[in-house]
Amino acid sequence: MNAENILTIGIDYRSVHGGVAAVENVYSTFYKPFNHITTVVDGVQVNKLFILCSAFFQFFGWMLFRPQIKIVHVHGASNASFWRKRIFIYIAKLFGKKVIFHCHGAEFQLFTARHRKAVIRTLNKCDCIIALSKSWKLWFENTIHHKNVVVIKNVIAPPHINKKKNDKFVILFFGRLGKRKGIYDILDVLSEHREEFINKLEFLFGGDGDVEQVQAIIRERNLNDIAKYHGWVSGIKKERLLNQADAYILPSYNEGLPISVLEAMSYSLPIISTTVGGIPEILKNNENGFIMEPGDKIAIYHAISKLMANEAMTKRMGENSLNKVQEHLPDYVARQLQTLYDSLV
Repeated sequence: MNAENILTIGIDYRSVHGGVAAVENVYSTFYKPFNHITTVVDGVQVNKLFILCSAFFQFFGWMLFRPQIKIVHVHGASNASFWRKRIFIYIAKLFGKKVIFHCHGAEFQLFTARHRKAVIRTLNKCDCIIALSKSWKLWFENTIHHKNVVVIKNVIAPPHINKKKNDKFVILFFGRLGKRKGIYDILDVLSEHREEFINKLEFLFGGDGDVEQVQAIIRERNLNDIAKYHGWVSGIKKERLLNQADAYILPSYNEGLPISVLEAMSYSLPIISTTVGGIPEILKNNENGFIMEPGDKIAIYHAISKLMANEAMTKRMGENSLNKVQEHLPDYVARQLQTLYDSLV
């Protein structure tokens, strides 16, 4: 299957924030040309509506005048993303195309519970579903009853290693600030053990979302000497922070397979995270970090304390992270994707 036979439906991967954009950005290096239609961009609602309408016109053009397109690869999630992509799926099938639904939604199970009939009907129109982990594959097979669910793990760009020594133990967090990613649990732990962590620990974090609320908590609890906000982090700035960090934390309540954890693993960082989504498949307790139930702040504290107190353990866990993340690097994922495309046509 050649590049000219594939059309990808997704987000503006060159400017939109987040894990899906990161995945599509790496995928764009696999195929030249990378045929892509953007359905959503960051910005005001009017611009988003214009982009979506434009995407529909482009898509009809591709379907009518590009008969060489055999496969439509749809990157989607829950809520508005699903309803947008649903239309493209139905149109593609009307034109006799093979359709892949690549599910990135951390809350897709909750979404399906609310819209079960529509989700099952739509996804069973697809020729294949790409799941991010074995646990998600089982869920799609058991809930959606789809017969062709394939696991292709999230891809990450190769790391640029240039490690820095720190006076303090540095813990890193990237992602949308809010309850789902567990940022408030982290701040509770830092606040409760402030006297123990002061001058020894630095928590560096970046992302969008509840920025004002999080910064207000940091001020109110006098955590300015421990917690440092870096805005939305990408590119060289992200590389610098990953090279500076000693460990990575993401105590989420819902996830698919978070790109930020995979990126941290590629920089040889031990991981502190939770038993949600595909995380248990990449994080083994006491092997490449610590895994706990969502909301277990005592376990978060113990994990941080153990890593701070044992440099040799931190180094060993980081090396194990690097070994585990090899299947998420571009060469491996590109071969998987090509095999899938070839199997459909």
